[in-house]
Amino acid sequence: MIIILVMQNLSAKEDLAKIAFTRGAGVFGVCRIDNFRESFHIEIQGLSRSLPYAISIGVPLAETALETIVDRPNMIYKAHYRQVNAVLDDIAFALASEIIRLGYRALPIPASMVLKRYPMIAHLSHREIAFKAGLGWRGRNNLLVNKDYGSQIRLVTLLTNLELPFDIPLTDDCGDCFDCLPCCPVGAIDELVENFNLDACSQQVQKFARENDYGHYICGLCLKPCRGKIQNQL
Repeated sequence: MIIILVMQNLSAKEDLAKIAFTRGAGVFGVCRIDNFRESFHIEIQGLSRSLPYAISIGVPLAETALETIVDRPNMIYKAHYRQVNAVLDDIAFALASEIIRLGYRALPIPASMVLKRYPMIAHLSHREIAFKAGLGWRGRNNLLVNKDYGSQIRLVTLLTNLELPFDIPLTDDCGDCFDCLPCCPVGAIDELVENFNLDACSQQVQKFARENDYGHYICGLCLKPCRGKIQNQL
């Protein structure tokens, strides 16, 4: 009976991954949130106790959009950023609908919803969920680094009570790659991951937003050189 249940759960995970990949996802992973939900925003923290599994989905950015960036974000990158977020939200909604159809509960968390600008607060950290779901490691640029796409990827999260086989966090790191360091105009990136200057990064992103009236806190400068295996083959 246990073997049958395990196989059913594995099949459900494969089916959900197929839906995600068909709709544009590049990576898909699952983790439990038992020791992580206390960091969630109060709006979802209580509900998350009945939704112990998190599905993390990543959609790759088009490197051609990043190639248009020189020393600051631009309107092409802004449009691409919004397009990818829309795709992520569409995937999360589709997976939630399928999980609900199966008789379980699901809560898609928007890909890029900022609840407070400074300090920046969201419902949860999609990056941390992705770390725990084995999709990459924390790079020197304070972003997820995926082995296939580098940091050129955006993320979304779906919480559920559908029991799914979970993935194992990676132990990889950036090794001897320091390509992102010279790209930051305020020197927020350090050789040591733990020395990343979040305040300097946040202030620069806000400055870009004010100067260019983007309506989004975007940058993209440290994404451009952070290429994974697939991008390096193009």
